[in-house]
Amino acid sequence: MDSLGSLNAFVRAAEARSFTVAGRQLGVSSSAIGKAVARMEERLGVRLLHRSTRSITLTAEGALFLERCRRIFSEIEAAELELSQTHEAPRGTLRVSLPLVGMLMMPTLAAFMRAYPEIILDLDFSDRVVDVIEEGFDAVVRFAEVGDSRLMTRALGTYRKTLVAAPAYLAAKGVPRIPDDLKAHAACTTSFRPAESSSDGRCGPSMPASRPRCPGRPWQVRLSR
Repeated sequence: MDSLGSLNAFVRAAEARSFTVAGRQLGVSSSAIGKAVARMEERLGVRLLHRSTRSITLTAEGALFLERCRRIFSEIEAAELELSQTHEAPRGTLRVSLPLVGMLMMPTLAAFMRAYPEIILDLDFSDRVVDVIEEGFDAVVRFAEVGDSRLMTRALGTYRKTLVAAPAYLAAKGVPRIPDDLKAHAACTTSFRPAESSSDGRCGPSMPASRPRCPGRPWQVRLSR
């Protein structure tokens, strides 16, 4: 038997006052229980049980040791119960970074909250490049290739860029046919690439003046049930 098995053998024998009963409970022979306890006594350098032909009794040291062993097994049972409960009902805080357009994912996030009410979502809406590991994110959603080999990735979908204009605007200014035609048109850009913002979320020097002013800090939202 290993150390934990020897402790269990001692506890069963001490509580039953019998090697035979302890062996029956653990599915081993009474001699195996006796030998396990004897080896433990030899290792500890103390007698734990008084043996007689009819029964066994605890020594003073054995009684103290029995109470400590009971607490050990009680802690083990509590740890196993705690782990089993985490599998049954996930709980805790899930920190996720999403791009500014991640607000489009709110229906999905709301469904996730309904499915896992014990999980608190800590959401960071920002287009900046984040360090997933250093900043403590559990998951990150981005429109980019991942270059960090330490991360596991999964493609969520595809997207494409589209140039659009109001019909009235095109009627007044004309439809551009080639890229150079865009120079004569007004531009309204409502997003920016991560490379164009600094690490703290502020606009970089290369940001065109026509683009909207970036917030001083990333927009963080905490969601719970």
